[in-house]
Amino acid sequence: MSLSHDQRQRLLTLLDALCDQRAQADDIAEIERLVLSSPDARWLYVTYIDLHGTLLWDTAGLNSEPVPAVPFTPAEVESATSRAAVSRRPRTALLSLVAAVLLCGILVGRYMTPAAVPSLPDVVATTVEGDVAPTEIVTHELPRSPTHRPVELGPGTPIAVKSPFPEVDSAHPPVVEPLRVAITEPDWSSQNLDEVTRVSRRVDFWLSTDWEAAGITPSARAADDVWLRRVMLDLTGRIPTVPEVTAFLADAAPDKRRVLVDQLLDNGEYVHHMTTVWSNLLIGRSPQPAVDKVAFQTYLRRNFAANRAWNTMVAELVSAEGTTRDNGATNYLVAHLNNQAVPATAITAKLFLGMQLHCAQCHNHPFNDLQQSAFWELNSVFQQTRVITSRPREMTGPPSGPAIASLVTEVEGGPIYYETTNGLMKVAFPRFNGQDVDPAPEVNRRQALATLLTTTDQPQLAAAFVNRMWSLLFGAGFTTPVDDMGPHNPPCHPEVLNFLRDEFVRSGYDIKQLVRWITATEAYALSSQPGQGNTTDDPHAGELPMFSRVYPQPMTAEQLYDSLVTATRAHQTGVSDWTIAEAQRQAWLEEFVVSLQNDENGESETLSGTYAQALTVMNGELMDKALDLSAGTFLGELIRSKSSDPEKVRTLCLAALSREPTAKELSAMLRVIRESTSHRKSANRLLPPNATAYQDLFWALLNSNEFAIVH
Repeated sequence: MSLSHDQRQRLLTLLDALCDQRAQADDIAEIERLVLSSPDARWLYVTYIDLHGTLLWDTAGLNSEPVPAVPFTPAEVESATSRAAVSRRPRTALLSLVAAVLLCGILVGRYMTPAAVPSLPDVVATTVEGDVAPTEIVTHELPRSPTHRPVELGPGTPIAVKSPFPEVDSAHPPVVEPLRVAITEPDWSSQNLDEVTRVSRRVDFWLSTDWEAAGITPSARAADDVWLRRVMLDLTGRIPTVPEVTAFLADAAPDKRRVLVDQLLDNGEYVHHMTTVWSNLLIGRSPQPAVDKVAFQTYLRRNFAANRAWNTMVAELVSAEGTTRDNGATNYLVAHLNNQAVPATAITAKLFLGMQLHCAQCHNHPFNDLQQSAFWELNSVFQQTRVITSRPREMTGPPSGPAIASLVTEVEGGPIYYETTNGLMKVAFPRFNGQDVDPAPEVNRRQALATLLTTTDQPQLAAAFVNRMWSLLFGAGFTTPVDDMGPHNPPCHPEVLNFLRDEFVRSGYDIKQLVRWITATEAYALSSQPGQGNTTDDPHAGELPMFSRVYPQPMTAEQLYDSLVTATRAHQTGVSDWTIAEAQRQAWLEEFVVSLQNDENGESETLSGTYAQALTVMNGELMDKALDLSAGTFLGELIRSKSSDPEKVRTLCLAALSREPTAKELSAMLRVIRESTSHRKSANRLLPPNATAYQDLFWALLNSNEFAIVH
């Protein structure tokens, strides 16, 4: 059972009261009930106490030395909750004692028999009496995976039980590993499969194995029109047009889905969409004076169009030199080299390695073995680099025109210094992923980092990209959040992630091939509608994703705009110049972006945030153009056509929802058209009398949840 959001918040409130010595007897009893309720609650309890104690010791200036052991007497243990009995002890020692007493009591009471407590062996071998033949039981390599299948033990089943009290690693709180039955995987090489089929079937095999173990029945396969709409939003950033829907539904070829994916990957709209996604991630939507966004997007478009290897692109981004106008790749670091390159360090680790490294900027990570030094070792790679701004100079006369930023590597060597929480200055030499970078002045550290990224295996680089692409296509990643990977946050379905990571590396970091593998799986072909057998598979409710269905997610601002103009051809209304249309697009998008002042120069997309935004979508200039009845517009041509009212309604549904209306929907829409026509006719005599009714209907479809959700 997982911990709900409300339960989590309640437990955090109670733990805060406990650590501040405000907790009453009823509060402590409630803490015990919550901690007993689920493994998530026990994990939260241990990590909270560990973090609180760590921060207090850091504040006291003691984090440079091991925390001294405090010898408690049995009497003190017995009266641990009494403030007077321990008033002479350090406060963190009391918290550690309370945590140990409560947690050990819970574990002993819930998971151990009295006979097993005194000896505490490393491995206890036992056999259940009976006549059932022995069954092999093995433990899984990765702890805390939510997809481990439960094991039902019958009489005579030999088992190997790990001690619930192993040696404690302070960076990794103890976790009881569940047992798992060994699984025999089919021999895929003997089936003479093409590469896409081989990879996708193996992914489906591991997912179906985990569904069976969890007692989950996946959703039904998505209908062709639903799948078409989703894959086009995922790969091109827009919904399909009416002719595209009609042609796909009429195609009877059994492999039409794979054929369409190949066509989309070779389409310029795929390049445009990937450029939009990664431009937003790498430099953000908000304008920055020193950043040449056009040059950066041009760089990304060329790379995605050529299907450049991902590790090569990353290497170019971290090692780029020159001006932002002449070398578009330089804009990435120009956008983040402020504040002693702290944002560049944090966002490089987050986007390329899937690591929340900014947590270690000020102190050691409280939940894993990530040290503060790791942040500054990577930061020192960027400390040689400076952003220099200049204005172009003509042959004669003073400089003129807008300033141009340049990325320059200066000749600087040696380590850098950082301050710990207790005021000590420490040294950090350039280092990446366990490999040293020469700190000599003549060595370009960013070039050395680029070499490490492209000439050595970097499984974390591959895993982070696979996790993000999976999240973009499924609505959830293997970890939550998608850019926080590590021992403290193990992935669900680790077999799938590790397999795709290894295949991605083997392919030469081929982005298009990764997309082919994922979209060819039966999991991606599933509906987003939950069935009776998988109602609990809902990461939006705090559950770990099982991927027994695709998870609905709201369109991004760019997807919403591009889908609106696709459905209505509104971008063509009164605009003949592409630059004007693009300027209108950017102005519309600015309504939905908020810049955040943090260590990562971050942004927040607030697509569903304010009334002003809702009005922009429902009644703004773009919607006015969408509902324009002039000759040549989509709606104007439709209502002037000789088609029957049912055909016109079907066309509107295909345009907005990428599907035909159901019989019930069609009947209701036709009734609205008839009733509206009898009460309110168009004022323009050149238009059909029901023109206004069609405007109302189209407006309702474009503002429906079904239109704005990727499902």
